[in-house]
Amino acid sequence: MPVLVTYESNWRKAKEILTAIAFKHAEHLTAEAERDLLAASQQFLINYKKLTPIVYTSSVASGILLTIRYLIEPRRRRGTVSAIWDDILTEFGKAKDIDLAYHTVRSFSNPLEGKIVGTPEA
Repeated sequence: MPVLVTYESNWRKAKEILTAIAFKHAEHLTAEAERDLLAASQQFLINYKKLTPIVYTSSVASGILLTIRYLIEPRRRRGTVSAIWDDILTEFGKAKDIDLAYHTVRSFSNPLEGKIVGTPEA
């Protein structure tokens, strides 16, 4: 489940919030999913070591992408995603240093940014 925050956001804090939310909604399902995955791993080449919820971090053009990975029964996915987003919006709304990102176009000016204009002298 991808969540995109701005580069200016406190992404570490956002990751902690998302991890807590993922555990709140999915930890109780991990044991059940683990049994199913273990059964499937005997038939297919599936080899996961960590089945608890986890948040992965990556960088994309519009911000820091935090991806929540959690195990859930397929029939419960829609309700769980909705509940997780409710919590994300609530918690991020309380945090002044976290903003959701969206596709943006930025321009910059070297003089305004305090950077050297032109080519450096040899």
